[in-house]
Amino acid sequence: MEITLARALKYKNRLIGKISDISGVIIRNNSILKDTEREIDIEEMLALRTKLVTNLVALKSAICKGNEPIQSDIFNLSELKSLSKMVQDINTTHGKSLRDGGLYSRVAAEPVEYEAQLRFSDIKVIISSTNREIDAVQEKIDQHNYSTKIDVEVLDNIY
Repeated sequence: MEITLARALKYKNRLIGKISDISGVIIRNNSILKDTEREIDIEEMLALRTKLVTNLVALKSAICKGNEPIQSDIFNLSELKSLSKMVQDINTTHGKSLRDGGLYSRVAAEPVEYEAQLRFSDIKVIISSTNREIDAVQEKIDQHNYSTKIDVEVLDNIY
């Protein structure tokens, strides 16, 4: 069946969830009390799980091929998001402050002075610029995902 990359990515997430659910059923229901009616056929569940994993591998391969033209954009997006997170975590403490010796310290707080090379306003500018770049790259990826079609098998038994 031919579907867009956008739909394939949604299907992939649903498929991963279904595999996880089936794995849990297998793990929880393999061993039951003797002489108790077995409600779940574990071998049948294992066979279904194998079928779904095989479908997932084929799906991931097709998605990967469909993403070849924008692979560098996908990597770039990931790195931009990492940069944004890192910049948000930068300590911008600047100026005079009292440094406490800690909760159990008997030492009085002592005055210290901090010097931040990147100030809060600098961080805001970097984050804003990075977010604009993230949005532009994401838009390019989204357009690709909605306009590119791949041929994959969509299984009915994951819904």
